[in-house]
Amino acid sequence: MKNNKQLFKKLYKIVHFISTSLRGTKQSSFSVWLRDCFVPRNDGVVEIGKLLICLLLISTTSCNNNKLVQIAENEFYVCSMDPQVMEKQPGNCPICKMPLAKTVIDKTEMNSIHLNDEQMKLGNIKVDTLHYSSIGRENTLTGIFAVDQNRTEQISARINGRIEQLYFKIIGEQVKEGDKLYDLYSRELLLAQEEYLLVKESAERKTENSQPMLLAGRNKLLLWGMNNEQIKELEITKQTKITNTIYSRVSGVVTEIPLKEGDYVNEGTKIYKLADLNSLWVEAQLYTNELGYLQEGKKVEIIPEAYPDDRINGTIIFVNPELQNQSKINLVRIEVNNAKQLLKPGMQAYVVLKSEEKKSIVLPIDAVLQNANESVVWVQKEKGKFEAHQVTTGIQNKNKIEITSGLKNEDHVVVSGAYLLNSEFVFKRGESPIMVGDMKNM
Repeated sequence: MKNNKQLFKKLYKIVHFISTSLRGTKQSSFSVWLRDCFVPRNDGVVEIGKLLICLLLISTTSCNNNKLVQIAENEFYVCSMDPQVMEKQPGNCPICKMPLAKTVIDKTEMNSIHLNDEQMKLGNIKVDTLHYSSIGRENTLTGIFAVDQNRTEQISARINGRIEQLYFKIIGEQVKEGDKLYDLYSRELLLAQEEYLLVKESAERKTENSQPMLLAGRNKLLLWGMNNEQIKELEITKQTKITNTIYSRVSGVVTEIPLKEGDYVNEGTKIYKLADLNSLWVEAQLYTNELGYLQEGKKVEIIPEAYPDDRINGTIIFVNPELQNQSKINLVRIEVNNAKQLLKPGMQAYVVLKSEEKKSIVLPIDAVLQNANESVVWVQKEKGKFEAHQVTTGIQNKNKIEITSGLKNEDHVVVSGAYLLNSEFVFKRGESPIMVGDMKNM
């Protein structure tokens, strides 16, 4: 019994403390009634019913004191230090722990932001009037610069003999018309020179049929590799040579040297291969769903990887009529001018394919803030006031994007600094402009 009384006294003190905290520092009739709940009857048993009623009243009183505050829809509790904190109930800022202050936000201003002249200057905010412009789809392919096979020359032996000396021994060397190519040791060419001198003597004596034979002998020497200067020297000196120098009749860059000095050659043996690099090919691969961009003779834009700021116009000269084996890839070949010799075979390039353009409302790509679900554009309503508009986009390329709805012609749109405006809005409001715009339309 003593233990029960002690327990009841402790409970009474706890309930008494709670009741006085709720109602005041002095004992009220309510606290007296609580005390009576713990006074035992003659048999020492506490009135359990009164005790339960007591605890229920305490709980109800506590809940009434913590009831939510009812505020208007455009009223918020914000933090002066952290403006992104916006609550619908009073309390402390979860960041700096300072008390939140009640403020009224105009519902029509919930998706707008105000900046002064200095803020606009620091943020590089630029505004332009919306207007119609041309836009088309673009597709970028990767390609490789290659030698234009239509501008290659193969230098071959015109007669049997042996290579005594090569004047160009390194691939990539530039050969000009009239340069020495190689020295050829040939007995057949020696005999042809002797035969030509004999016919020449007969022509000087005005022998019958000597002139046609002289012309035929001269043509033979030219055909076998000698030039007019060498033939003229032969006529003057009347001295034949078993080793003769062969001169180039074309210009180009050496791409192949299959022989070396001392090798024997027959008529038609390849000695050099030259390529004219004033014109190159760009060979690119594309998938079948991209073939609609192509047609032979169409102009395309080439961007060399080594010179990304240079744009070169090229012409499509070949589209492979069949796909590569076991793939859905097709080959396209583009001819480009390389008069400055800046481009080299093997360099990588980007081929920009463009579709037909159309007139539409167009913005710079950086003016539209996009994510997986929405696109936002900032519109200037008045000086220093900007409002976020949700838009629907259409065709998009590397530099421009089409606006199909959400804006109208002559709107003043932020074309530079849109990301900074959006960041400032999120910092002040704590959420994206579209979320606030959705609240506005509720």
